[in-house]
Order: sequence, then C-alpha cells, then structure tokens
Amino acid sequence: MILQRQTYAWSRPDILARGLLLAIGLILSAQQASAQNDRVVALVVSVGDGEARADDVQSQLQSMGVETLRSINPNNAELRSMVRRFADESEDASATFVYLDMPAVSFEGREYVMPNGAGLLSYTDGTGRPTDLFTQAIPLLAFARTAAQAEQGGAVVTTVSEPPGGLPTGMAQIVTAPDPVAGASSIVVVSDNTADLVLQVIAAAGQDDTVEIGAMFRRMTVHDGVSVSELPNAPIFLKRAPEPVSVPDPVTVVPDETEPSEVVENPVATVPPQVVEAPETLEELEILERSMSRSAKRSIQRRLRDLGHYKGLVDGIFGPQTREAITIFQTTRSEEQTGLLTRRQLLDLRVQG
Repeated sequence: MILQRQTYAWSRPDILARGLLLAIGLILSAQQASAQNDRVVALVVSVGDGEARADDVQSQLQSMGVETLRSINPNNAELRSMVRRFADESEDASATFVYLDMPAVSFEGREYVMPNGAGLLSYTDGTGRPTDLFTQAIPLLAFARTAAQAEQGGAVVTTVSEPPGGLPTGMAQIVTAPDPVAGASSIVVVSDNTADLVLQVIAAAGQDDTVEIGAMFRRMTVHDGVSVSELPNAPIFLKRAPEPVSVPDPVTVVPDETEPSEVVENPVATVPPQVVEAPETLEELEILERSMSRSAKRSIQRRLRDLGHYKGLVDGIFGPQTREAITIFQTTRSEEQTGLLTRRQLLDLRVQG
C-alpha cells in the first residue's frame, strides 16, 4: 500500500473569507450570551384571599418575558422548598422579582410571612407560644436575601393581610417596610387595601420597551399604604429593549493573480451531511430527549418562549408546561401532536430566528 501525502494550500481569499465567517460567528455567540444574561426569574406566592391578584401579577410578568415560579397556599415545608429552588434559579439570572400576597406579622423586631397552616389562633387561646412562630413562619428577609443573588439583584413586593384569628400580645401586622439590610434586596410593603396598585403599576410598566424596578417602586411609593425599605442603588431591569446588533458589511476579496495557484494532491471530497426524514417511534423520541443535556433543554425552552408557546421557567426540566408548548409548536406545523420533539423539529427550533 502506498500512502500519498495530501497537501492543502490555503489562498489569501480563503483565509479572509474564513476570518469573516469567524467574526460573524463571534457576533452571533455574543448575541446568544447576551440573551442568556438577560434572564429574569420571579417567585409569586399567595396564601388566602390573594390568589386571583397573584395570578394576575404572574400573567403580567410573563407577558414581559419573565420566568415565574408560582406557589398557591403552600405550607411551611412547601414554601421553604420553593425558596430553595428560587435561590438556585436566582444564581443563574440577571434579575429577580418576588411577589408575596399573604399574612405577615412582626415579632421582636423581625418580619415574618405566614404559610398555609401557620395560624395564630393557638397563641390567643393560651395553647401556643409566640416563639412557635420561628418554626411555622418564614422571615421576610429570607426572600430579600435570595432575590439579591441575581447578577443585577432583585426586589420583593409583599401585599400583607392580617392573619385569621387575631394577633397575640407582642405581635403586630406589618404596615411598613423594614429597615434596609446589607446583602438583601429592596422590600416594598403594600397594605391589603392598596393591593390592586401593584398590578396596575406592573401592567403600565409592561407597555414600555424597558422596565426597571427602581422606576416601578417610585410609582408605587407616592401612594398611601405603600412603603419601601430603600430604592435600589443601581438599575435592575425586568425587561430591557433589545440593543441593535451591527453586522459587518460583506467583504469582496479580489484574488492576487500573481499568487501561485493552490496545489492539492488527491483531495478528499466532502459531502455535507444530509438530514434523513424517517418516522420515529415514541420510544425513540423519548430516548432522544433523555440524551439531551440540561443546557440543550434550556435552549429549547427559551426558543419556545420566544415563539410565544412557553410561559414557564427556563430550567431545563421538561414538565407539563413544556409538553404543552411543544404540542402547540407541533400544531402550528400541522404535525403529529406528541409532546416529544423529533430530530427535524429540534433542528428547526435551533436554526429559526
């Protein structure tokens, strides 16, 4: 067997053209990184009569492209679990927002929110102790510290109501925002009578191209029944107008005729891979999905969200909301609605837009 040497001589036009392609690729990569850095995550919790208000707040946030975690009437363990998950998501977000619509009390200089089942009736009838609050309620500061973990930071807005059954001696319903604490986000406290104001401000802000938390808070605090621990000391964007991206003009390369022609011995022909359309079984689609990394699944959720099909959290977990979004995507293509993406659909999602 005789092995023949293969020589590839790149001409100047080839090098310049490849450099241009590399530059365009870097621009597109920068665009993608910027989109990922603009990720905003919100936690929306309601206990008691505030469920409808919290649902409306969540809908307004989602309309601005904010990913939301929603919890309705959680008990102590459920709410603590939700806060831990929110903390994980906050570390991967540019900004965060927390909306709490639930009973809240102050005790011994600290503020607490009351999960479902953490009633105070036992305190008033003499069977309980005020110190039991430490095991049943959750400090408001815990939400503020978690929100602050995002790149830009975050904020907490809480609509407070009085717990059922009255308050024991030594406790009081929260009526004003607590003092600012280092390492914690701003906290806005809204009285139950002024609760509709939160939705009005968020809805009005959502009509703008850019939504900044400090500006929202200024609109809220001019009203009675609203107080803020402190305004953010730097801009925190819940929604930001996309920045124009400049793409370099096409470059025309004129070959240097004095340059010797390239010499290629025994070139190997390369054929671009072809996508073969073949029916795939549900089992094959499930295996395909399991083989995807969590990062790839986040990209799919982000693309489905950009298309207006997905309103959930971009967390790389394909739950019921993702299945519904995939089904809607398949419906728009007049394809079989399985809730599982085919190889062709995966490719199209990655190249669209």
